[in-house]
Amino acid sequence: MRDRDPFNEPETAHPRARELMTEAFFWDCADEDAPFGSDEGHDAYYEFRRWRRRNKPKPLTDCLAWIMRGVDLKSYNDDLCSDEAVARALEKPAEAFLAGAYDMFTLDATVIATSLGQLLDEGRIDAAAKPYVRVAIRRQLHPRVVTSERRREILRAIHRIVDAA
Repeated sequence: MRDRDPFNEPETAHPRARELMTEAFFWDCADEDAPFGSDEGHDAYYEFRRWRRRNKPKPLTDCLAWIMRGVDLKSYNDDLCSDEAVARALEKPAEAFLAGAYDMFTLDATVIATSLGQLLDEGRIDAAAKPYVRVAIRRQLHPRVVTSERRREILRAIHRIVDAA
């Protein structure tokens, strides 16, 4: 994989990504609400690229398991989107899922950007990884978490793209 910057040179992204990611915010690496605009999202994309160079044939779920430090991916599920789990993550962050490694936003932003990173580079998101991306999106869309109507719009666009990819 050659070095390139799909944010400043979108023509270097996979054609399928360009087809699906039509909104300008997908290509804005300075917009904190956009998937690659936060430090977490931007770093996750480039970390995915490094991981992929070392793990060419492996599925995206292996990368997500690596991100989650070996925790069974099945633990990152819809239960984390419940009112109780979201409240706990916000009010008692030390008790949240993977609290020793991530806060809720960082983990979810990392899962989203990693998955969209596969789309940017490979033109797809592995089907087996999509349920985990949907958990991240649902948690970030929770009424206690979503920060603005614009952020809600971005998360809904991400959801549309995950379904189509």
